This record gives sequence, structure tokens and C-alpha cells, in this order.
Amino acid sequence: MTINIAIADEHTLIRRGVHAMIMNSTGQLTEAAPAARFDLSGEAASTGELIALLARNTTDILLLGYTLIHSLNEMEGLTLVKWLAHNYPTLKVMMISPDTNPLMIRLALAAGARAYLSRHVDEKILHQALHSVINGEVFIERTLMNTLFQQGKMHSEALSPRETEVLRLICKGLSLTDISRRMHLSIKTVSAHKMRAMEKLGVNNGCQLYCLLAKTRMFDITL
Repeated sequence: MTINIAIADEHTLIRRGVHAMIMNSTGQLTEAAPAARFDLSGEAASTGELIALLARNTTDILLLGYTLIHSLNEMEGLTLVKWLAHNYPTLKVMMISPDTNPLMIRLALAAGARAYLSRHVDEKILHQALHSVINGEVFIERTLMNTLFQQGKMHSEALSPRETEVLRLICKGLSLTDISRRMHLSIKTVSAHKMRAMEKLGVNNGCQLYCLLAKTRMFDITL
């Protein structure tokens, strides 16, 4: 059986590294599928390239970087995962993300992702993830699974998906104007999401918010 895999990430090094790791683990998948063989159906560095790739080539598994490059009119993140789940229901999406926030993990799985991996996985973990996904299971690496059950670290579960997305984009260094364009919302609405998130997190200003996010490592912060 041939399993067609696509890799979508804005970083060439990550795409090529993941490809090499997958090829190295091919011989280990006999338990999941005795005659399994991996073929790379293609790579994509942007949302546009990914959509074109899926329309052109049959793909069974997609390893998707959360921060995939996109234009203002293209999808990203959870919106893209939901779109893929709706338009390609048989496609198994494995999310690769620098974010280890428990809420982001839950939202990604709820959107349709079949696995959630950090950028620190090795061949063994990637092999386990592929094994699980091929067998129709959902996979979260153990270190990330532990964060889902941590108590008292931060009440981020109280944040709504849009509030979480606004905070994530703030951590990437985007202004409220940039965020409003990317999320197709008014600046007033984006500002309201930010203020509600700050209230829920118990901070009074932008400096305290950024310090809290940096301390808790809720998102990957751009310095």
C-alpha cells in the first residue's frame, strides 16, 4: 500500500527535514501496514501552493505547519484546518506547531487535525504519530499531552478561539491594524477581543500582557 504524504511549512529546512525523517521511518511501519510505502506527493510553502497541490495530487496525509505563509485573502491556522476537513474529508492533517498552549491543541483537534506535534519531535515520535494516524487514531505527543492536564498554570481555556488567535498574532509582532486585515475584522472588534483576553488573564496593560505570555510561553513569541 502506498501512502501519499504532503508537507506544508513556510520553512524549507523544516519541510526537507520532515521528509528525510519520514523516509527513514518507512521500514518501521510494518505493524501499521505490512506493505506500506511512503511517497511524497509534494511540498508547499504557502496556503496557495498547498491548495493547488491538493487539487493536483492525491494526498493521504498532510503535515501542516501552523504558520504557513499566506496572503491577506488566504486562510491560515485553524481556519485552514477546518477548510481542509470540509473539502478533503479523507485527508489526515498532522499539525506541526511551535505553540504548546493546551487551548491551541484542543482547538486544532476540534477543527479536524488528527495529530498535534511540536517542532522538537524525533524520528521515533514521528513514527508513532504516523502509525496512529494511519490506524485512524488521534495522536498528541506525550510532552504536549501532559500540558493538557496541568492545573493552575494559566486559565487559558477561558479564552475564546478569536481571543486566542488575536493573542497569537500579537506575539508574532503584528499590530492591531495588521491583525484586523488578516482576520477580516474591524480594528474595533480586534481591540475588543484583546481587551477581553486581558481581562480574563488578569492583566491591565499591553506590557503586562506581553510579559505574561512570555513567562507562560503560551505562544511562540517573535523577538
